[in-house]
Amino acid sequence: MQSPSSPYLAKLDHLRFLAAGLVVLFHTALLAGAGRPQNPFSVAVVDQGHIGVQLFMVISGFIMVTIVDGRCLEPRKFYLNRILRIYPLLVLIVSFGYLATPDPRPSSTGIDYLLALLPISNLYRLSYGAFGGQMWTVAVELQFYLLFPLLLAFRHRYGGLSFFASVFGFAVALRAAQYMANGTTHAFTFFTLFGNLDLFVAGMIVAEVYRSWEITKLTLSVWWSVAALATLATIVAAIFSHAPFFHVDYQHVTGDGISRSGYWIIWPTLQAAMWGVFVLLYLRSSGCGAGAVVANFGKWSYSTYVWHVLVIEILKDKMLWMPSYLFGAAVVLPVTLAVSYVSYTLIERPFLDLRSRYNPSGSA
Repeated sequence: MQSPSSPYLAKLDHLRFLAAGLVVLFHTALLAGAGRPQNPFSVAVVDQGHIGVQLFMVISGFIMVTIVDGRCLEPRKFYLNRILRIYPLLVLIVSFGYLATPDPRPSSTGIDYLLALLPISNLYRLSYGAFGGQMWTVAVELQFYLLFPLLLAFRHRYGGLSFFASVFGFAVALRAAQYMANGTTHAFTFFTLFGNLDLFVAGMIVAEVYRSWEITKLTLSVWWSVAALATLATIVAAIFSHAPFFHVDYQHVTGDGISRSGYWIIWPTLQAAMWGVFVLLYLRSSGCGAGAVVANFGKWSYSTYVWHVLVIEILKDKMLWMPSYLFGAAVVLPVTLAVSYVSYTLIERPFLDLRSRYNPSGSA
């Protein structure tokens, strides 16, 4: 997606589409899998497609550093641009979901609605309306934006990678302390800033390495990124082979739905490393990658993320003869992309065009 403060990288939109596609296929299996034939084969990164959210977070860290690109950041314009990027669709899907629920609504609905729009809404994880349950991730994203100018300033003041390493260590220590105190760190890790900051920081690191490789004009074979993705898929398959690890358990053996695995302490850091390496290798790969069509799909990825649950709810009882993999890829994803194109054109793009350059020396 083109930013007024940085050059356009089509491959970033390829990665956005990958992240959105994983989430769509995951939610299709989760919300529309009942009554369908079993999938003929299993793909770990699809069965656990929630990891696409973490890929989005790495991409966010990369984009933020790339936009600034070593120049002075004007916080007021930075935050205004972030609001224009995030809030129009957030307000629309939350409003639509709340207004779509039948009367009578409880008197607390208005307060719930307003609280759902705050950048701390993941603290109380309210309903984001009938079709916006996935929007808790936006609160985490907004928290990244609030922290970014500080992370950038501290990174320059206190020494690059050593500062980032201390952030990783601090986040791991907090998750370990929470685990020792409560016997689980699953919800703390999955739904909060303290479980996802590793991903955003990994994206910042990738941006700096990418910039240094750009200076040397280093390019790699695309097969390196394929190997990185295959390695990631293998690790995901191994760690999720223990069904109760994640709170979505298809065998329903977790009881209360809360994972008590200690792996949640280090899982964000491991994901940060895996997705970070994959993003870096893909962005530095030779050739056009997935092409212009997929890049367009990636431009609509935020709309795809916002609307896909509604699309699934409308279509979930259709074509029950199709396994969820096929139904998601052949029906839900194409329909969602069509809706996303309209959403991007009518809602996102007009607000995106209002953004201004917030690094004074930046190139359009």
